Amino acid sequence: METRNNPSTVSTPVLERLGTLGEEQYCFPTTIAQQTFWFLDQLERGNPAWNIAVRFRLRGRLDISTLERALNEIVSRHEVLRTTFSLIDGQPRQIVHATAAIPLPVDDLSRLSQTERDVEEERLSIQEGERRFDLKHGPLIRARLLKLAEQEHMLLVTMHHIVSDGWSIGIFSDEVGAHYAAFAEKRPAATHELPFQFADYTIWQNDRTQKPALEIHRAYWKNKLAALPPLEIPLDHPRPALKTHNGYILSTALPVSLTDALVEFSSKHGCTFYTTALSVLKMLVQHYTLQNDIYVGTLLAGRDRVELEPLIGLFISTVVLRTDLSGDPTFPELLDRVKKTVEEGLEHQDLHFQQVVELLRPKRDPSRPVLYGINFIYQRDFVKPGEFAGLTMTPVPSKSPGAIYDINFFMVQRTDGWRFSCEYNYDLYDAESVSRMLGQMRNLFEQIAKNSDRRISEFTFPDDVGDPIPAFAPHTKLSSPRTPATPDLKSAASSIADKSVRQPRR
Repeated sequence: METRNNPSTVSTPVLERLGTLGEEQYCFPTTIAQQTFWFLDQLERGNPAWNIAVRFRLRGRLDISTLERALNEIVSRHEVLRTTFSLIDGQPRQIVHATAAIPLPVDDLSRLSQTERDVEEERLSIQEGERRFDLKHGPLIRARLLKLAEQEHMLLVTMHHIVSDGWSIGIFSDEVGAHYAAFAEKRPAATHELPFQFADYTIWQNDRTQKPALEIHRAYWKNKLAALPPLEIPLDHPRPALKTHNGYILSTALPVSLTDALVEFSSKHGCTFYTTALSVLKMLVQHYTLQNDIYVGTLLAGRDRVELEPLIGLFISTVVLRTDLSGDPTFPELLDRVKKTVEEGLEHQDLHFQQVVELLRPKRDPSRPVLYGINFIYQRDFVKPGEFAGLTMTPVPSKSPGAIYDINFFMVQRTDGWRFSCEYNYDLYDAESVSRMLGQMRNLFEQIAKNSDRRISEFTFPDDVGDPIPAFAPHTKLSSPRTPATPDLKSAASSIADKSVRQPRR
């Protein structure tokens, strides 16, 4: 039977496939994170909130058949993109298929006017991100190409979260360029052989999560998250009886001079910019909730070994960071409290979030996310602009396929600086409220850069600091269909749909 290497000691081949299902399939266990997405899918079949939808602008003379070949080479190289999920002996299992192919349909929008093209590009991007996946039959990755002009295209790529994460998107984009260039230039791709596959890692990870050493982590989380009070930024609309996932993303740019000053400030206080940003977010949440017991979820990369870095797969882990803001501390004092919270969270992250939930057994509410509704993500952009074979490939801000949390703040460092964004459930919040919060966060950053030694009660929260609302932002109506578009956009899309031409797969 084929063997692979243990990620803890890559040179030692100790992992074996569990078994075969015929000649073309192998069966593996699932990680705890994958089990979570599996059970969520059982509750809400194909919920697009679990999709990862990304977009890339391609400029130059594109050979579509070569691009399709490059995409399928990545699928061939990474088994997880050829994986489906089935219930076997009462447990969800990964089924790795020996081969799989994804088509690359093309929508030709080049005949439309600029305005019509923008509308249709928006509509198709949202539509593609919201298309549902079937975990049992797959594939769990798909691609679509929008032709905008003779030498300008938009590549839409969507993966299910059960097989991917943000880091994986960076790997994927790098390999698109590497394989496209190799095929175009008729040479081998400049990619290293993978030491093992994600499915092999799951065996090691499952063994790791069963160790008695996890008892110390259980004790920590049971104490740290005991008796969590309800925490909710006041809603603009009544919460539906059943949780919805209608999401939209708003963003604001942070000046490079400002973020450079905050990075320097963080270093002087012995912490990272992440800790500073999280502290500011907790001040914002305190301002809106009038509470001192502030907790938010955050996502960690989960790739704690260098051997895991070239793999596509679901590695992220979730921790809930709870901080006491009582006593009106100065901002540096708050920073110390949050720093301690972050350090403890990192130290005890080996207990997966689902295991924490099972440990705490919170009362389930079908109208809310489990345990927490406010999330924070901080990351350097995994996807970099690239040039290959006469093409430039540039990442384009994504459209929300669906909101997992009530409100999800995230900071991403791009080549032109940091962007602070928020994905929000627009059945709960209006765009104006979210834009105001983003502006207030930016304003708080500015206040800290000028004078951080104030008590947190002395910081101000002006209401007129939000950026203009994009024309495509949704108007919140629970009875409306799931399309974050104004009536003008919907009518425009329907009137020009017959002008866009679907090309056959090449």
